[in-house]
Amino acid sequence: MDKVVVLGGGAAGMSASSRVRRLNPEAEITVFEETKMVSHAPCGVPYFVEGLFNDENLFMTYTPSFFIEKRKINVKINEKVEEVDLSSRVVKVNENGTRKNVEFDYLVITLGSKPKKVKEEGDRIFYAHHPANAVELRKALWSLNKIAIIGGGILGVEMAEALSNIGKKVILIHRGGYVLNKMLDEDMGKVITSSMDVELRLNESLEEIKEGGRVVITDRGKYEVDGTLIAIGVEPNVDLVKDQVKIGETGAIWVDSHMRTSVRNVYAAGDVAESIHMVTKKPVWMPFAPVANKMGFVAGSNIAGKEMEFPGVVGTMITKYKDYFIAKTGISEAEAKRYGIKVYSAMIKSKTRARYYPGGKDIYVKLIAEEGSNKVVGGQIIGGEEVLGRIDMLAAIIMKGFTVEETFFVEMGYLPAIATVWDPVIIATRQLMKAE
Repeated sequence: MDKVVVLGGGAAGMSASSRVRRLNPEAEITVFEETKMVSHAPCGVPYFVEGLFNDENLFMTYTPSFFIEKRKINVKINEKVEEVDLSSRVVKVNENGTRKNVEFDYLVITLGSKPKKVKEEGDRIFYAHHPANAVELRKALWSLNKIAIIGGGILGVEMAEALSNIGKKVILIHRGGYVLNKMLDEDMGKVITSSMDVELRLNESLEEIKEGGRVVITDRGKYEVDGTLIAIGVEPNVDLVKDQVKIGETGAIWVDSHMRTSVRNVYAAGDVAESIHMVTKKPVWMPFAPVANKMGFVAGSNIAGKEMEFPGVVGTMITKYKDYFIAKTGISEAEAKRYGIKVYSAMIKSKTRARYYPGGKDIYVKLIAEEGSNKVVGGQIIGGEEVLGRIDMLAAIIMKGFTVEETFFVEMGYLPAIATVWDPVIIATRQLMKAE
């Protein structure tokens, strides 16, 4: 009987363990999760803080008892793994005050990511990351009036929306010249930056936080607030195993296409593992739930004897701010330059509905193609509606290596209530064809 131990009960961990169980009914599967939640959704934290839902159990797709009773997976919540010995094939845990060794035949490392932290600590310095801490975070933030957010990435923008929607005065401090600058090119980034209705402090770098989070000092100013929320990014949570497995150039665990690490019968998946970008062919780290779920599925399949490969990622991501959905897939022009890929691009502004159908919203589409091959390698969309379907289509186009002309001839649906007869993506494609 195979003994499978999974470290971490998030998206990747529970997908891996569920897949092993589906393919191998006899396997002995144990999942160690240091919080009270499994199969959880950190992406929901801003919406919980905003008050869009109140039941913290909704963060979990399935409860621990579901996995224990229905899938016969031995889920151990509130149990922190203290040590891993890969050579002896043992996981050391502290179970109710008693140190215990758990042997494994296969190990799946799905420890996720952790927030990057500032050097200061204080009673008014907060991090929005794990849903297990969301109730405490919401209670603290709701009691404040003026809040500084450090960082204008996806989490910073989402938390700015959440807090401003509940009447908080928000100061968003960001060292970039526009928000979401790691996601969007400047021409698209400025569209969303100009629409934001919170106080923006751009091109400012944090220098110090004083008085427990009540004073923020940057290279350009000093801000007195009631509290400070740190949203400067996340990093792979590899501390437990970094000296025993190969770490990739992204800082996450190196894995092959089967999700195998450098150690035999040890797998890694989700935010803790790096992948390969399908456009650049270079290692990349994409800490997003859909990627984590599929990585876990692949790891579980291979452990249970059904060979499967993870093909890599194209970097599809989507967020929102107030009336706009913001999405990106493939590479940006800035990334293309960094990787030495010569590209050309087109950006258009259109409407989401036929001109005679009421309620049409603005939509901006930017497409990026590689010189020579004319393959579409990147797409960015900002719009009031129908953004997700279009970015998902572009993700498939990029994965399969469509050229600009092949993209032009993709047969898209048309209904005046949700599209224009020349779809905005196709309009952008026509512009690209002119630039070939």
